[in-house]
Amino acid sequence: MSRNHPYLVCLCAASATLAPGLARADGDGEAPGSAPPASAPAPAPRGEVIVIEDGGPRGGVGDLVGDAAAARDRRAALADTGFVTRIHVDERAGEAATLADVIGASVGAQVRSLGGLGAFASLSVRGASSGQTTVVVDGVPLSRVASVTTDLGRFELDGLDELTLHRGAVPIELGGAALGGALALHTRLGRGATGERLWLSAGVGSFGARHLRARWGEGDPDDGVATTVALGYAGADGDFTYFDDHGTNLVAEDDTYARRANNAFDHVDGAVRAGARDGAVAWTAGARGLWRAQGLPGRAPTPSLRAQLDTASALVDGMVEVAEAAGVAGATARAQAWGLIEAQRYADLDGEVGVGTQDRRYRTLSGGAAAAASWARGRHVAALGLDGRVDRFRDHDALRGDARVHGTRHAAGVALGDDVAVLGGRWVIAPAVRLDVLRTDPILDLDDLDAAPPPARTDVAPSPRVSTRALLTADVAIKASAGYYFRAPTLAELYGDRGHLVGSPDLLAERGPSADAGVVVAPARRFGPIDRVMVELAAFASWPHDTIGFVVTGARVARARNLGDAELRGVEVAAAARLARTVTLTANYTHLDTRQRTTQASFAGKQLPLRPRHDAYLRVDVARAVRGRVVAGWADVTYVAGNFLDQAELDPVPARHLVGAGVRAELGRGVLVGIEVQNALDHRVEQVALDPAPRPDLAEVPRAVADIAGFPLPGRALYVAVEWRR
Repeated sequence: MSRNHPYLVCLCAASATLAPGLARADGDGEAPGSAPPASAPAPAPRGEVIVIEDGGPRGGVGDLVGDAAAARDRRAALADTGFVTRIHVDERAGEAATLADVIGASVGAQVRSLGGLGAFASLSVRGASSGQTTVVVDGVPLSRVASVTTDLGRFELDGLDELTLHRGAVPIELGGAALGGALALHTRLGRGATGERLWLSAGVGSFGARHLRARWGEGDPDDGVATTVALGYAGADGDFTYFDDHGTNLVAEDDTYARRANNAFDHVDGAVRAGARDGAVAWTAGARGLWRAQGLPGRAPTPSLRAQLDTASALVDGMVEVAEAAGVAGATARAQAWGLIEAQRYADLDGEVGVGTQDRRYRTLSGGAAAAASWARGRHVAALGLDGRVDRFRDHDALRGDARVHGTRHAAGVALGDDVAVLGGRWVIAPAVRLDVLRTDPILDLDDLDAAPPPARTDVAPSPRVSTRALLTADVAIKASAGYYFRAPTLAELYGDRGHLVGSPDLLAERGPSADAGVVVAPARRFGPIDRVMVELAAFASWPHDTIGFVVTGARVARARNLGDAELRGVEVAAAARLARTVTLTANYTHLDTRQRTTQASFAGKQLPLRPRHDAYLRVDVARAVRGRVVAGWADVTYVAGNFLDQAELDPVPARHLVGAGVRAELGRGVLVGIEVQNALDHRVEQVALDPAPRPDLAEVPRAVADIAGFPLPGRALYVAVEWRR
């Protein structure tokens, strides 16, 4: 497992501390050319030296029939103090899955998109608002930047190496203050998962889907310089047909099937990264950029035929880390800096989305730096972290020829933490606290002399938390965490306008307590023909105040609002196992119960918008090695319960159950071919119950199958991909 994310040893030492029961070989080894990242040296011993023997390379389609008896992430699952899902991109070789697809299929996560292929997609974890999920790319906290929130659609899955989703307790180095969780995206440094230098992929599919990607990697970060260069293109016409009730769900006479228009997109992205270790000093640096043009098609009853959002952005970052800092044994120091520029154009020249025509140009400039130090001594790893950033946001109205909105945000944070290991590392307690200070200076409508600019706002909030993990046996860990969390609204949520997503300048910061507890069972051995067993069960709850959410208005525009106080409770279950080194099953289920706590009778006690109660996923892989080449077939089923777009539960979104299947085969000479079908049952219409029913013979009505934000989804679709590795 190779990561280029600069994890702080000092702040996640609890995750790296393994008790004696984990000292056996479990097959969770590193792939050739992907030694442990230069940015994350092993922590200093604390009371007992634990030796872990790796069982060999893991990764790629061939791992489905590999010898390892333990789940790939067994050690990390047992050692982490929080609940963490790790997704390895190499396991998706030959598939058409997007980043939003694989995250949305994981336990505790829900993805909200604007419909269609390549659309804007935001992430909600455990029912928290999308902004409460920190998004970090190679150590850069994108979700704290002005308008770059949680758009998963901007990242192509094949351009990444590994995804790490923290649910609940968020490591301090990833922000620490997020109520829902954190998503860390890692770019591979050096060779690929199976040791390849060069990787090429091309594919086509239904609705004009196409992609072409290339990646080259060389070197070992522990033996000289390791480099990675990646470039890719993806696009689609998105012209699928969907059920359209024309917004009159009680009138069946005008129901029809329509073709999705203005749903095309083109996307180009690239990344360059390098890193190395020289004795006690390690460094990484890189740059990534993207260009994206996309139509904004609107919801089914109110389509928009010309509205467009174009985006271009560039990000640069660098990090250096020194072990044995200042000659002190067990001390580590790290420094990191980054800069980002993003430009967008939102054009609605026909006034299809909001009120009136618009031609807007947005520009976001952001820069930041962070420094941290840790000291491992005895049973403790004490840590101190500092970070600061400046965001500059401008909204230029091309039709009026002036800047309609601009603002600046200065932010600083300080974090203190300690990991305390007792009982030989079997029990780890990790208290921590973070303090955030943010000042936002906005100016609105410069040409409106009657409108006074809003006052500068300052948000100050501590975020204390404590998490713990105890090993009951070598294969069973119990975990728990509790804390008080804080998030100020982004500049986009305050002042942005992206067509279907509109900000509100008077938003209050969201904050509140959160807690979770659960158990992880991950045996390293086989049980007859069954191996790679991993089971995780967790219960969670949070009580956010001034909850921030996007609520769909009558104009079908989602506006950021404070939804008041809320209560969220839930249960997560995830399980995986393999039978006879042939059949691999993975499944997860999330139950989420949300309640609005408000004095408004029409909202009190009702669900929060865009929060389905039930979310389940099941996948079965069947793989065999034929003459040394792996052939694998798979099928999956997704079920998401219905939800509501509004606080009063008057605008329902139907439940959806989707079935997919595919086959992947290694043909030799490094060639792999994948063929898959999504929504194989062509499920496009679902019945929605009317409560109360307007008349006895009208208890339910048909609605288009849609994502949880109400945008229609494609019917049956076929995709073909070819990969070549060398």
